[in-house]
Amino acid sequence: MNTRNWLVVVLSTLFAACGGGGGGSAPPVSNAQPSSVPAAPVSPAPSTAAADLSLADRVYKGTQRTPDGFAVEPRPANVTGPLSTRHLKNTDFAGGPQAMSSSYEVCTNDMAQAIAWSESQAMWNGQYSDMSEVHGDARLWEVVRVPRADVTAMLRHRVFRCDYLDRANTDLRADAGAAGSMNQRPLTAIELASLAEYLWQFTMFNNADTVVESSTGANGGGSLTHTIRMGQLVRGVSGGCDTVQIVDWTHTMDTATGALTRALTNVRTFKAKSTAGMTELCAP
Repeated sequence: MNTRNWLVVVLSTLFAACGGGGGGSAPPVSNAQPSSVPAAPVSPAPSTAAADLSLADRVYKGTQRTPDGFAVEPRPANVTGPLSTRHLKNTDFAGGPQAMSSSYEVCTNDMAQAIAWSESQAMWNGQYSDMSEVHGDARLWEVVRVPRADVTAMLRHRVFRCDYLDRANTDLRADAGAAGSMNQRPLTAIELASLAEYLWQFTMFNNADTVVESSTGANGGGSLTHTIRMGQLVRGVSGGCDTVQIVDWTHTMDTATGALTRALTNVRTFKAKSTAGMTELCAP
């Protein structure tokens, strides 16, 4: 089943503000410090230069944060106010030492349980939010709530179905490691791509100064992989060049068991600057 356009999330700043998945820090960056004085434009191999310039331009402008084909959910037409979408996590219901344990999205096959978890998180900006709708499909439950303090707003609580994805062995406070288990069958590259792009929406990568360069998959050795390559802007001193760190966020799925792992890898860096809306590359 091709589901690359299924329930994904918009408004990246709201995801980050609402405690979406992902590590507690931004992707690692190079230790190299940007130059303190303007540098002359560099002339690497044409294909690399063109790709780097295009990526840097997207990072500076921030208007196209994902490439064509990357699954993006349109904003609901009936929502004129703030829209907040979040996956409920085990730490939402824990207190004391348990609240400091690993953090992961909870799952259930019971709609009533999903509603109960949502009810325990029904406060929004200090005001109760009334439940207005409940949706469900083969992947998740969604409980829609409307804050009494602002009826133009929408609060969406999402809970994975366990027979689709169980994330209990992962820790969202880290950017790498175990990533849960896909329990649906069959296990396909399309499903892994859809999941990876969906999960990206709830990470700290989905924020200002970071854009997705590409989203690609590979198959071999009894596993499927899907890599989201990103460029993150590390700003230098005023008037100087900035650093663009390219990183790969890769999910690997065992095609026999459905076990998932994730890795974050620094690929390389290059330097760029933007002056009066014009982007140029800088010498290394």
